[in-house]
Amino acid sequence: MKNEAYGHKGNKAVVERIIQLESNVVSSQQSLNDIVDILDIAKTGNVETMFVATNSLGRIFAGLWKQGLLKRSKEQTASGAVSEWLRGNYNEYLGVLRTHLKHKEAAIQVAALKLLMQAVAHEGGHASGAAGAYEFPNALYLGILELILDGGEASDHLLRTLADSYLNLYDDLRYFFYRDVAKIASPDYDPFKRGKSGARSQSLVEEAESFVRNTFAVMGMIKVMPTANAYTAFWISHESGNESVGGGAAHRKAFSEAWIALLRQPLTAEIYKQTLLTMHRRIIPHMVDATGLMDFLSAAYDAGGSISLLALNGLFTLMDQYNLNYPQFYEKLYALLDRNLLHVKYRARFFRLFDLFLASPHLPAYLVAAFVKRLARLSIAATPAGAVTVIPVIYNLLKAHPSCMQLIHRMPSYEGEESVDAENDPYLADEGDLAKCNALGSSLWELETLQQHYYPNIATLANIFSEPFHKPKFQLEDFLDHTYVTFFEGDTARTPKKAPALAVQPPVALLRTGDALSDFLVL
Repeated sequence: MKNEAYGHKGNKAVVERIIQLESNVVSSQQSLNDIVDILDIAKTGNVETMFVATNSLGRIFAGLWKQGLLKRSKEQTASGAVSEWLRGNYNEYLGVLRTHLKHKEAAIQVAALKLLMQAVAHEGGHASGAAGAYEFPNALYLGILELILDGGEASDHLLRTLADSYLNLYDDLRYFFYRDVAKIASPDYDPFKRGKSGARSQSLVEEAESFVRNTFAVMGMIKVMPTANAYTAFWISHESGNESVGGGAAHRKAFSEAWIALLRQPLTAEIYKQTLLTMHRRIIPHMVDATGLMDFLSAAYDAGGSISLLALNGLFTLMDQYNLNYPQFYEKLYALLDRNLLHVKYRARFFRLFDLFLASPHLPAYLVAAFVKRLARLSIAATPAGAVTVIPVIYNLLKAHPSCMQLIHRMPSYEGEESVDAENDPYLADEGDLAKCNALGSSLWELETLQQHYYPNIATLANIFSEPFHKPKFQLEDFLDHTYVTFFEGDTARTPKKAPALAVQPPVALLRTGDALSDFLVL
């Protein structure tokens, strides 16, 4: 306790000294040397004193910018020498802030970011005033972004502050953020300019995982998407306007280049999936040329498994809106129909798209029949939630493609000469060629099997294939999100119309006539 009290008193004394030194600098230029003492505290103090010292320096240098004492001077005069000395201390101050961006305390990181962004505003405003036109200090801004995005120490609080307090509010910061992300992600980028041309710095190669994780997190937090509207919110403002930032077209171009550069990086499985989940909503609509994502989506679709399922949305958007021609699309879609499909959490998402893919009446009968047969075969081993999804999908496909009704007419219950059951089924389940799997010559005997399902709701639903096809198409949304939980809740909430049948007669007395004890216990 004594040590804690002593430390508290020590911090208080240091804080009071910082306040006094700042007051000296602000009140008289004769005390500018006190800046060095505050810098020393900012470098070597504890968390509390560092925080106070850096904020004090921020106020001091903000005042010096306003007084014009930090502008570069080529004149060999006393005032020019003072300005150069102040510039040296200012650059040292920026170096301290850069170091604080990698501090273990999130509060120190956020404080450093805010002070660095103030420095960007001061430098940009001064440069714009000197040039008579809008100037953005991108060299300073790029260095800040590089430390945040490439660093494994960046806290969630720091990333959230960057997005919410700056990128979502100021158009110029967001525009140059996209440009700088594309630059940092380029394979020949060397911030230290010590590598050979075309050779990426080894330190950046080692930090690639942190860069992808942090950049993806920040870009996911950006809510303001590029539009054709004029941009009016600027961190760096100047009377002549901000023409160099450009309008909506320039922002869309920067947005596109940033995403394409990021998606060329090695992505973790989690980021890969998150990107595919949101690509059709957050990325593709705002791209200058969305076909630039074709290679990424094609590779994802070819990967198989859940990655392929997630890639379907983006790939379909490119096919539907940008006339992308994807060879053997239906063959690869058919390959996705495996035993795992009805058990993955993306099942509902897949069948929403599946219904769109096979909606065209111009699809050949053999192709639709192959999908219908594969789904019917999968339904046998599916969970009740999977089976209740497949049955409406098959019914809708048969309604939309009457040429496939022959699969129903060959079911064993029709007892025709061409009836097909499990023993004489010509369907080749392992054949990947839709035209050679013989689905059109098969039947849907699997659906008759489902009519004997242990769960009565499945059996009742499957009975629709034994009735005339007069009912309208099913609304798939009513069947896609069922689970064991929804089935249980539905069954337990239902009031039975009559008491269930029991295997034994319920007792009406403690002892019944004929029991062994009834003869001994007579009242």
